[in-house]
Amino acid sequence: MTLPAPLRAAVLTLAVLSTPLDARAADAPPQHLRLGYDVYVGGLKMGRMTLETEISGPNYRVTVAAEAGDLLARLIKWSYTAEADGQFGGVNGVAPRHFHSLRTLRDKTWDATLAYAAPYGTTQTAVTFTQTPPPSADDVNAVPPDQRPGTVDLLSAAAAISRHAESGTCTSRLPVYDGRRRYDVLMEDRPARRIEKSDYTVFEGEAIGCRVSILPVAGFRPASRGSQNFWTAAPDGKPRGFDLWIGRPLPGGPVVPVRLEAGELFFTHVIGHLAQVEVLPPSNP
Repeated sequence: MTLPAPLRAAVLTLAVLSTPLDARAADAPPQHLRLGYDVYVGGLKMGRMTLETEISGPNYRVTVAAEAGDLLARLIKWSYTAEADGQFGGVNGVAPRHFHSLRTLRDKTWDATLAYAAPYGTTQTAVTFTQTPPPSADDVNAVPPDQRPGTVDLLSAAAAISRHAESGTCTSRLPVYDGRRRYDVLMEDRPARRIEKSDYTVFEGEAIGCRVSILPVAGFRPASRGSQNFWTAAPDGKPRGFDLWIGRPLPGGPVVPVRLEAGELFFTHVIGHLAQVEVLPPSNP
C-alpha cells in the first residue's frame, strides 16, 4: 500500500503555505494557526492532515500530523508527524535550524532529523541527516555531499514560498534535501477560481491558482512500468505535481491553501479540502 506517501507529499507541501503574512514586521504579535485538511481519493475520504504554523518576529515553527482515515486504517496502520523551525531571511528566504519527522507503517517506524549549521568562514549552510533505523547504503549515497549544502527542508521551503505568494503570484523555486532525495519545489501561476462553502470545506470566496511541481535533482529511482509513485522519476521525464488554490478563510486573516487537486498521483482523482481553521494563543506568550 503506497497511498500515504504521495498524499503526504502533496498536502504537506501545500498546507504549510499558511504562514501568516502579517508577521513580517519585527514588532508584529506572534501568530498561531491550526489548519485541518481532509483528503479524498476517488470520492472516498482517506484521512486528515492537521497543521500548525506559528510566527514570532523573524522566527517560524511549523508542525504537521497525519493519519489514515477509518477506511484506510482498516487496511494499513500509518501515521506521520513532522516539525521544522528556523528564521526568515537568507538567500532562500528561510534559514532552517532543525527538522524532525516520525513515520509509522504497520509495525515499523522511521525517526529522522535534519540539522543545519553555517560553518565558520562559509556562506553555505551545512546539512546533517540522521535516521533510526539507519538508512541503507544506497540511500546514504543517493545525494552527493556537494549537492546538500544550501538546501532547506520541505516544511521550511513551504514557509518561504508562502511569503512570496503574498505578492499575488505563486512563482518561486526552492532547493530541498529530505535525507534521501534532492529536488526543487517549483511554483507557477494558474487561473483563479471561486470556491463555494459546502459540507467538505469551510472556505468560500475567490482563490488564487497555483501549480506545484517537484523537479528531481538526485536520489530519484526510475518509476516501474505503470507506476504512479510520487517520489520516482516519471517515465516521460515530466515533473510530477498538483494544483492548488489559496484564499483567505478569515476576514483580515492570512492567505492559506484552501483546495488541492491531483489527477496524476494515482489512477483516480485526489482532492484536498480545507476543513478546519482555528486561531490559537501563542505558545510562549
